[in-house]
Amino acid sequence: MSSGLNEDFLDCIVRLEETHVQQGFDEGYEEGLVSGREDARHLGLKLGFETGELIGFYRGCSALWNSALRIDPTRFSPQLHKHLNDFHVLLDKFPLLDPEDEAKDGIKDDLRVKFSIICASLGFSKKQFEWSEEMLREMLGCCKVYISEARNKTALEAIERALKPFPPAAIVNKFEDAAYGRVGYTVVSSLANGSSSSLKNAVFAMVKTALDTINLELHCGSHPRLGVVDHICFHPLSQTSIEQVSSVANSLAMDIGSILRVPTYLYGAAEKEQCTLDSIRRKLGYFKANREGHEWAGGFDLEMVPLKPDAGPQEVSKAKGVVAVGACGWVSNYNVPVMSNDLKAVRRIARKTSERGGGLASVQTMALVHGEGVIEVACNLLNPSQVGGDEVQGLIERLGREEGLLVGKGYYTDYTPDQIVERYMDLLNNS
Repeated sequence: MSSGLNEDFLDCIVRLEETHVQQGFDEGYEEGLVSGREDARHLGLKLGFETGELIGFYRGCSALWNSALRIDPTRFSPQLHKHLNDFHVLLDKFPLLDPEDEAKDGIKDDLRVKFSIICASLGFSKKQFEWSEEMLREMLGCCKVYISEARNKTALEAIERALKPFPPAAIVNKFEDAAYGRVGYTVVSSLANGSSSSLKNAVFAMVKTALDTINLELHCGSHPRLGVVDHICFHPLSQTSIEQVSSVANSLAMDIGSILRVPTYLYGAAEKEQCTLDSIRRKLGYFKANREGHEWAGGFDLEMVPLKPDAGPQEVSKAKGVVAVGACGWVSNYNVPVMSNDLKAVRRIARKTSERGGGLASVQTMALVHGEGVIEVACNLLNPSQVGGDEVQGLIERLGREEGLLVGKGYYTDYTPDQIVERYMDLLNNS
């Protein structure tokens, strides 16, 4: 090989190596950018949640302190009054929805200083802690949120995270049922100082996340449903009035309808005519299964809802469905398993158990397939202090014997109101 050809060959090898090096650099650079963006996104989310939790905590403290002032204006000194007012003004100024606002770090530092001054001024004696806890117990609202999903753990985790920036709101119970394709959350928060923003904002964030992460068209389960977020119900706890939680329910429903653009229906004390939940459901075809095996599958069947919603459009998304939002006294859910595949027989038992069918007062029932060889009599106890699970269990067992069917032990899907208050206070004390 001549020297000229040899040099050309060596040049080709060098250029080829340079090309490979450059390609490797370019690919590595692109992968590094992608990895960096992903790491930055996770870090941003983490910092965002931490900031939201801190500001939410400060707002909860501010609401509690202002409640104390309303109850006893002479309890704190004029100087402490000024610190509390300054603290409230700083909270209003904090740019929670604008993470790029350069003022946020300075305001956060001022809040920390002011918070320390207030805490030092209060002293936090044991007596004050007991007084504050007792006051908080008397100002609680509860919201049950029923979502048409139980298998998509990623979506459920996102829904639960969505609540965290809004303390003192907290999830005190979560009941998942894979066969029904349904999860129920029990959310509690203080309504101190007449402020319901924590409870309302927490539930709204959960609803928005559910609508963003769950597609009703892909859903299947043996429990009826009309939407991704099928049902939201507010209940007063302790000394809170039905009017207080009704106001929160109404405000939330308006936001879901106008901001999230989902047809939203009000019922119970939140609706001016006090219409019932089951009357709305019947008009929208809630109780009619659309798949063999007595299951509900796929998205909402209609493009326009036949019943004008109280909020939101009449056009309905198949992927989202509709939402029912209401307020009422405490309702207990008690389900009794019947070991049978005979749906007609269990429906007879369910009907004879319900008030509608001549059974127990204030009891509503459905017979729902619950896995292989089991059909549940699902019961709503509208006045559980008068008719409880024991009476329901006894009647269903008797009716089961008449049908020649084996009846299992029933179960509640949630705690009692007193238990929920205790669990909530424990969560606050341990947080």
